[in-house]
Amino acid sequence: MSFIGPKGIDEANGRLQDTLIGDIIVWKQHEFHTWWNAFENLIDQPLSRVFVNAFVDSLELREPLNGKRGLFAKRKFDKELKVLCRELGWGFVNREQKCVTQSAHPLLSVALAQYTLELFEQCRYKVRWIEPQPQMVRLELETSNSLPSPNAHEVPPWSKDEYHEVNVARFPVLDTVNEYELKLDGERVLLVPLQALERFLVACKPYTSSPSVMWFESNMTMVDSDQHLLQTTIKSVASMFLDSNRPVYIIDESSWQSYIEHYLHECGWGSFNVTMYDATTFEFHASLNKGPLFPFTLGILCGMWERAHGRTYRFFLNEENDIFHVKIRSYLEYQNT
Repeated sequence: MSFIGPKGIDEANGRLQDTLIGDIIVWKQHEFHTWWNAFENLIDQPLSRVFVNAFVDSLELREPLNGKRGLFAKRKFDKELKVLCRELGWGFVNREQKCVTQSAHPLLSVALAQYTLELFEQCRYKVRWIEPQPQMVRLELETSNSLPSPNAHEVPPWSKDEYHEVNVARFPVLDTVNEYELKLDGERVLLVPLQALERFLVACKPYTSSPSVMWFESNMTMVDSDQHLLQTTIKSVASMFLDSNRPVYIIDESSWQSYIEHYLHECGWGSFNVTMYDATTFEFHASLNKGPLFPFTLGILCGMWERAHGRTYRFFLNEENDIFHVKIRSYLEYQNT
C-alpha cells in the first residue's frame, strides 16, 4: 500500500519530504549497507556510536513522538510508535523486550530504540547492543547521568541552515511488507532523515584525513576537515553507486536528464543542471545549489559519470554566489584529448 499524507517530492530540486521526519532520502537497504562500509573504511575509524548518537539527537530535536502524556499515555505512545516504525521502515521497536525486530540496519534500529526508550522513561541510557539473530537487535541498557538536550548541529559550508517546506508533487509508491518493512520495485528501502545524516557527517569531522589520491580540486573557502569530509562523502556514495548494477548509457547531453529523474529525483537524492557535455572527450559541466543533499548528489553524479565512461573521474568544484559549478573529466590526462 502507498503512504497517505501531505508529503512528496519537489521535482525542482529533488528533495523529498516526509510528514513526521522532514527531508529524507529513500535508500535501498543493501546500498545503505554498502555505503556505510565504504564510508567507515575511508574514515578508518569505528563510527557506530557516532552514528547512533547523531541519529538519536536528531530524532529528539525533530520530536516525531510526543512522549508519555495524559490519560492512557502508554497506549497513545505505543500507537504513535507503531506509526513511526511503519513510516521509517527500520523495523519494529518492542519497548518491553528492548529489542527491534524486522531490522533493516542495526545502527538505525539502535538509534530508534534508544530514542524511544529514553523518551518513554524520561532518562538517559548508555547503550550496548547485540544481534542474536538476523533482522533482530537487542539493547542492553545502563542508566546514565542526565544530559542536556541536544543543540542544532554545525552547518557545513556546502549546506544551509534551512529546511523549507517543499512544493509537493508526489511521493514514491512504497509497499508495506510485514507491516514494518518498506519496498520499492521489489527491493527493501529505508527512509533516512537528511538532517540526522548531516548531523552524523559533521560529527565525523575530527576523524577525517587527506585522501591519498588527489582527484578533487575546489576554490571553496573551507577548513581542511570540511574539505576532507566532503571528499569522503562523495567518494563513498560514488563507490556505493559503482557497486550497484544500475546502468548508465550516455550518448549526448540530453541523455543525462532521464538518469537525473530516475536515480536522483524519484528517491530524494537532489538534482543538478547539466550545462555542458562533450561527447568526444566526455568532459561534463553542471551546476547545483547549496543544501544538505549536496555531497550525496555529487556522489551519485560521480558514480554515474564513471559508470557511463569506464574512466576514473577527476572533479573540479567552484562556488559563485551560493551556486556550485562542477566539472568532471578523466583522472588520466591522456584520456581527455
